[in-house]
Amino acid sequence: MKLSGKLKFTGRFGDLISYKRNGKHCLRSMPEHVSQTDSTRKAAKAFGDASHTGKLIRQALAPYLKGKKDGSHVNRLNKKLIEEGVEGLRGFRFNQQTRIANFVSSHILDADNILRIRYIIPPRLLRVTHMEIKLIAMRLDLATGKVNNLREQAFTHEFTAKHEDQPLENPLIFDANVPGKGTLMVVLQANPYQGKYPLYDKRFHCTEIIKVEVPPTDTLSNKQRRQLRYQQRQQQQQKQQANQPASNAVLAQYSRQSDSEESMQQLPDSIRDQLSHDTRLKEQRE
Repeated sequence: MKLSGKLKFTGRFGDLISYKRNGKHCLRSMPEHVSQTDSTRKAAKAFGDASHTGKLIRQALAPYLKGKKDGSHVNRLNKKLIEEGVEGLRGFRFNQQTRIANFVSSHILDADNILRIRYIIPPRLLRVTHMEIKLIAMRLDLATGKVNNLREQAFTHEFTAKHEDQPLENPLIFDANVPGKGTLMVVLQANPYQGKYPLYDKRFHCTEIIKVEVPPTDTLSNKQRRQLRYQQRQQQQQKQQANQPASNAVLAQYSRQSDSEESMQQLPDSIRDQLSHDTRLKEQRE
């Protein structure tokens, strides 16, 4: 139900929940009872994990997305994360009205993370006199949202009639190698200009993820390494206790029963070895 009136809010108020959808404030009542099956609980957890990861990615790229994203990018990003995970974000566009292939052609990101661009395509708008091509490469910790390292490179191309539909004299070369820990995320952006003034026309704004490189699963943080070492020590101590000979009380009992050589031969090997060792130590002390 659409919320009308001057007083508008988002969140819970009593048994009512107000939320914003497509720019409009809506109101609904809370359900009296919610029953969840295993499937619904798993789906809720997957949605929660995807929403959290998507939020961290959007926050990391927030300085580059102001006025350059559409209204559906949040839901589309969450859906992509649920279906394909972080590795499936390659090719994701924050503005669905256009794509990076409309502005650059023959752009190749090699295995060594070097991006080469030979063509910059003029948009079909006379007001666009310049086009800024920007590469953002970052190492993002998807657990905390911290940007461990960032590299930003940009090139502004001026459109002239004589250079239209011709390759660049010198291909653009962007280095997307970012050292450090975390997931490598490479984003390519096209920003239109009229002279020195940016044009906030979403038909000509594109921000697209062109590469995602997730670190190996065996890469551990310092905290995880400490926890693993602690677990290994605990397991080693438990193993030693399990393999330890009988207690001193049991040894004393066998000791009393082992006066003769014949009785010694009837003892278990571990007990006999321990008694022999104790006897040698006693003789050395005397």
